[in-house]
Amino acid sequence: MVDHVIIMAGGAGKRLWPASNNSKPKQFMTVQGEDSLFGGTVKRAASLGIQGKILVVTHKDHITAALEDSACLSDEIRSRLVLLAESEARNTGPALAYAAAWLKENAGGADSSVLVLAADHLIEDINQFKKDVEDASVLASRDNLVVYGIKPDFPSTGYGYIEAGEADEPGYKVISFKEKPDLPTAEKFLEAGNYLWNSGMFTYKLSVFEQELLKGTPDMQKPFLPSLKCPEAKVENSVTVVMPDDHITSLYGSLPRESVDYALMEKSSRIAMVRSGFDWNDVGSWDVISDLNPPPEQPVFETAEGKNFVYSDIPVALCGVEDLIVVIKNGKALVCRKGESQLVKDAAEALK
Repeated sequence: MVDHVIIMAGGAGKRLWPASNNSKPKQFMTVQGEDSLFGGTVKRAASLGIQGKILVVTHKDHITAALEDSACLSDEIRSRLVLLAESEARNTGPALAYAAAWLKENAGGADSSVLVLAADHLIEDINQFKKDVEDASVLASRDNLVVYGIKPDFPSTGYGYIEAGEADEPGYKVISFKEKPDLPTAEKFLEAGNYLWNSGMFTYKLSVFEQELLKGTPDMQKPFLPSLKCPEAKVENSVTVVMPDDHITSLYGSLPRESVDYALMEKSSRIAMVRSGFDWNDVGSWDVISDLNPPPEQPVFETAEGKNFVYSDIPVALCGVEDLIVVIKNGKALVCRKGESQLVKDAAEALK
């Protein structure tokens, strides 16, 4: 099993506008059950039974929201929770480089292994999730950077893909990564059977991550070498909070603004994959949320045929309409036909 968990909790909150926004993006929303996506992810990390840190990398402006969501966690979980604040958003590459450097200096050294999760995913079947993490840990012990592939059930154009190669028990070698395809290409991927959705989850040793990032994108790794000058930490309600100081702010601003896929995974020859068996949902649009079972309970009066979806904190009446998504949050309203929620990001930008 891994030693630590890193949770990436960034994002601008535009795809789930207006319930999600830049000051409180979607990971702090509750879309199923009682926990926010962030709270559910932290509990999922804790369910692995690890003894190390649960390290959350998030923007400094989101620390308050993360602390508020952490209040419902047990004392034991909060005592291992670390909120590592970024001075600015610079994509997942710098976020994971900073997290690795902090863990190396403060929690066990370069031989430690980590599981990387996103704070805005839903994962069901925790037993299968644990098994897949254990399998990934076996592959990571062989100095692989391990990705988690999700078996596609339709030809999605919204996800990147992983091309799986020959078996490397308990997983597979990775031939290549593919960017989000057009529909004909996605259909070919689905038919081929060895292309899986890229979940954005990883397992690796910190030492291997550092070595491979130094090869692939040295400008992202060199500023953290030979060691990280760590900002002073404080403890709030048993949670460790690390805010950026002047040194980190200057260092962070110098890093390339690149995803970990581009900066590292697509350039390394040490990539292996676990074919994940758990149910996974990246909660990437209102269409996705509207299909959750059961959907969030909302105060709604409806006399209409077809399926409508409402996410609101005030009463809403729908009369004689069908296949609509209605969201009323934060003093703003969204009305969208189902199947068109990819336009929400553009609307959020236009109304900013």
